Amino acid sequence: MKTQNTSNSNRLANNLNYTTMTLNTTLNSRFWKITFLIAGIYTAVGVLPGIFNPEQGLLDFTSQIIEDWNTLYFFRSLWITVLVFGIGFFIVALNPTKHIGIVIMGLLGKLFFASNVLFQYSNEKVSQMAMTAATIDLIFVLLFGIFIFKYYSNKENN
Repeated sequence: MKTQNTSNSNRLANNLNYTTMTLNTTLNSRFWKITFLIAGIYTAVGVLPGIFNPEQGLLDFTSQIIEDWNTLYFFRSLWITVLVFGIGFFIVALNPTKHIGIVIMGLLGKLFFASNVLFQYSNEKVSQMAMTAATIDLIFVLLFGIFIFKYYSNKENN
């Protein structure tokens, strides 16, 4: 009886190891690591102009000249926060399956940003540059969504 329980435990442990290995192999692949690396680079490069020159960043995104100190301070602070997301994508690129929470937050951040830009664009409040950024973010939303779906599908099936 003890041998059978030990055998079942070993089988369960082997299945768990196989599941973990499969999940890590597919979702920690070079494709996903490069995807998150590109997301980090895109995010960091995209926000640096807004951090260092918020007047120009606002002009690029809204086609309006804004010189109000409070607005510029808020805009710069917002882009510093977005830079943290970019740093998060660099962290995810090291080991994607270990940082699923950052992926979920990144998906939500990019989805809400893109949704807001689409809404504002329909009201003619933002520029074509903002629409381009939102479109690229929607591509990342799709990729992040696929990653999250695969992550949880693999966990449920195994």
